[in-house]
Amino acid sequence: MSVRIPAAGVPQTRLPESQPVAPRAPIAPSLGYARNDTFQADGGEIGRRGRTQRATPPPATQPAAPAANTRAEPLQPETNTALQARLSAMPAPERERATQFLNQHVLNTPNADRATRTFLDLSAMQAARPARLSMDTVETLTRGVAEPRGTGAAGQEGILGPAQARAAASAMVGMTGEDFNALQGALRNAGTRDGQPVPNADVQTERSLILKAVGARSQEMTAPGALDRVRNFFGDTTSDMDEVTRFARDIAGTPRATLINQSTAIDVNAGAGALQQRFDDSCAPTAAQVAHADADPVYARRMHREPIHSLDANTNIGREQRRVLENNGGIARPRQGGTGDSLGVSPDAMRDMFNRGVSPSSNRTYATQTIPDSPQARQGALDRADRLLRDGVDVPFAVQWSGGGGHAMVMSDVRGQGANREYLVTDPMDGRTGWVRGSDIAAGNTRIGPGTGRLAWTFE
Repeated sequence: MSVRIPAAGVPQTRLPESQPVAPRAPIAPSLGYARNDTFQADGGEIGRRGRTQRATPPPATQPAAPAANTRAEPLQPETNTALQARLSAMPAPERERATQFLNQHVLNTPNADRATRTFLDLSAMQAARPARLSMDTVETLTRGVAEPRGTGAAGQEGILGPAQARAAASAMVGMTGEDFNALQGALRNAGTRDGQPVPNADVQTERSLILKAVGARSQEMTAPGALDRVRNFFGDTTSDMDEVTRFARDIAGTPRATLINQSTAIDVNAGAGALQQRFDDSCAPTAAQVAHADADPVYARRMHREPIHSLDANTNIGREQRRVLENNGGIARPRQGGTGDSLGVSPDAMRDMFNRGVSPSSNRTYATQTIPDSPQARQGALDRADRLLRDGVDVPFAVQWSGGGGHAMVMSDVRGQGANREYLVTDPMDGRTGWVRGSDIAAGNTRIGPGTGRLAWTFE
């Protein structure tokens, strides 16, 4: 049953019936790789590290099944109440525009609740700063949250999450006049080259990615450094806005499928095409790269100048993994032809690498959450992750293997409610993205990524 809001009057919205999430196969394990990866935590000691041992290849399993929960997401009661109140308070012309927009672009999508909350937040900001935040921009950002970025089993999430849309709007309100004018030009020119429309260009996708890039630079754009203030004094844009406008020119006219593929390091088709770690113990640096790419499409597109699903350590991706691993006390042994010792990092070192490398783009400060070994504690961690994921915030985590050692991965989405919740997990060892049942994670000894273990740490 679809949701529609009549343009005339504001009766209570009829909500779609909640659809259960069909079970999916777990992420397939890796073949022939080291399993005692990154967190060498034996006997319950957090952060104890040691040498890794090359594991016997586990049996292969089938990749994740196609997504079943692609129908309209039901609005939560509090979201529906807030929407009815906002619409009732609007003058008739604004209410007619809002209801038409929501019916056409939001309420029949898998992200209806997230996007409706985004629309409510941004429309309030727009009312306060209409000169900086137009309704056209509010609608572009809301569609970026609402419309699935892909058609595969892992592509239900929008290009932006609610948090990223709010960050982009805040940046637009707080940036300099020079930056604002440059951004308006980039948005106007989406889908064109040399002033001419590019056939089959997806203007909405380009604008969503441009605004996502702005949100990833919100802190710098609203508080420019000394050099950028000098540039502004002489009428120039900041270095961050220069990066955004170069990105806008670079993606202009690019087919949508390519834009989506190159704006993330997960596999939106829920297969084995995600970013891979290039060293036996570089899962934590790779998880940081995955989260960074999900937060900043400029960084993601730069990564895609070379194959991301690869074991080649002699690449820019591999060199970054090595540098981050070694700077945090690890030892980098290539997975292809590597010899000698290999050493991972402690949970707190993983937290630090996220705060140094990802935080400026995700606009978050990460803290290590150690999860006691009980179903109740793991469920509590999943409940916290659920709230973040529904706001578009990736949640890095680490498992402790039942045979010793551990492994870092990333959750990037959640679907379903209650006992039917499933979490979208990207495993850097195998370079695979797939769905894992929340009930299985809470139970412990879960088959997840390249082994069987329990949820031991999250980084929130």
